[in-house]
Amino acid sequence: MSQRKNYHTVRYGTRDGELQFGHIHKDNNESAVMLRSGHDFIHYISMDHTGNEIRKHGTICRSPGSFQVKAGDNAKVTDDNKNNDAGITMDAVSGDIILRAPQGKIRIEAQDIELVANGYNGRTGYIALDSNEKLILKSKSVDIRATETARFFSENKLDVIGNAIMNIYGGLIDMADGATAVKGSKTGPSSTEVNAKKLFVKPVGTGSVRR
Repeated sequence: MSQRKNYHTVRYGTRDGELQFGHIHKDNNESAVMLRSGHDFIHYISMDHTGNEIRKHGTICRSPGSFQVKAGDNAKVTDDNKNNDAGITMDAVSGDIILRAPQGKIRIEAQDIELVANGYNGRTGYIALDSNEKLILKSKSVDIRATETARFFSENKLDVIGNAIMNIYGGLIDMADGATAVKGSKTGPSSTEVNAKKLFVKPVGTGSVRR
């Protein structure tokens, strides 16, 4: 693309800051309105009207220092936090909301925190927590409820510990270990044993070999 030109650019400014209309950035995109600090070149707010589908008609807030938003002084708050007014609202009409901190943490602090996913077609409506090292849940009480299925998998070791009392309830309970898959249960096969045997094949003249 050839170098963009704008013959109607207007600039007002002093040593402390400037206001520009029709400013052309170094990447050849054009800003309809830009407010910039006179003390740091990368401290500005730009309302662009050219660029790709994301940048066009978008707003860029750039600051070498921290970016702070403080609001909600007059927002109503109830004792149970169930009918509070919104102090700050971020609404993405279309697309995702992405928060990145590649050299730090993302921390959310509040009296109550809710994560709500409202899916609509059987393929949406999930919450994924993905960590490459450790996921820690620590609370006075932890409730996990599933309306259809709940599963816990570990590729290595799984410990279930109740230092005082551990209760296991179920309409029917099936349990099988690795030996059960080979030798079978003394009381007869269970559904768990049948499923466990599917993990093994037995070639002619050899012992059991895991798939």
